[in-house]
Amino acid sequence: MFYSSQHFNGVKNIVKLQLLFGCICIIFAIFMSKNANGILSAFLGMILALVPTLAYIKIAFAKGLVNYPSVILARHKKAMLLKFILNFALFALVFIFYKKCNYFALFGTYIVTLSGYWVSLIKK
Repeated sequence: MFYSSQHFNGVKNIVKLQLLFGCICIIFAIFMSKNANGILSAFLGMILALVPTLAYIKIAFAKGLVNYPSVILARHKKAMLLKFILNFALFALVFIFYKKCNYFALFGTYIVTLSGYWVSLIKK
């Protein structure tokens, strides 16, 4: 096993950029929304994007970086499965329990927050 602070800084920067994009969407929702549903929906969109990402990071980098491809692949598979299940479960919870959700704000913020990952790749 080895540790690469450069790699973990890259992961941290991705999450920071996603958080920044999500906060910008929430601020936009504060100014554009006529009620609290739009703001709460935007906030939930950011949470729906960040929680599975953080869960992926927790599983994939649980014990630092490794040098063995089989271990990397196993962690990646486990982390992606957890991320998929979390996405499904969190969206289901929102759809079931938050009936007055502004779906445009929810999905808009979710998509913009997730785009932080792709923008961070372009920035490099």
